[in-house]
Amino acid sequence: MNGNFETLQQNYRQALVILFICLITSLSLNSYAQPAPAKSIPDFTFYKMNGQPFSRKDITKSKKPVIIFFDVTCDHCQKELKAMSDRIEEFKKAQFYLVSMDKAPEIQSFMSKYASKMVGRSNVILLRDLHKQFITLFMPVQYPATFVYDTDWKLIRYFGQNSKMSDIISASNR
Repeated sequence: MNGNFETLQQNYRQALVILFICLITSLSLNSYAQPAPAKSIPDFTFYKMNGQPFSRKDITKSKKPVIIFFDVTCDHCQKELKAMSDRIEEFKKAQFYLVSMDKAPEIQSFMSKYASKMVGRSNVILLRDLHKQFITLFMPVQYPATFVYDTDWKLIRYFGQNSKMSDIISASNR
């Protein structure tokens, strides 16, 4: 009988240790949880395709900034920008800022292949993130990341992969 009691105590101690480890792990994971996407447009410096710097002060206040972070090899980015390009006329109040960390020729090739109806439009600006600051400043969750801001640069809505184009259009036109 004494052996059973000792076994029970040992099992109880092991259960407490496991519970303690789970609690500590849970608290640690919460402290490293993905922060929310940027609630307002942060200060940044990206570069136009011609190499000229482009910063927050260059963003227009007359239209809603729609900032899209993409990668040329991302199939979700290809699909989303293709769908956006196909419906570009529906974005009545949007000024697009397409940001990538890729090289200029790769971005231009991507645009020609997947977003050709956006190329050369006055409301679409292609930008390169040469200093790899987009992720730390805007805190996207995945590619593509679409941020729709109001004209005061406050976040209206954030969209990740597989978002409905009608939702993005609606957020940018309201």
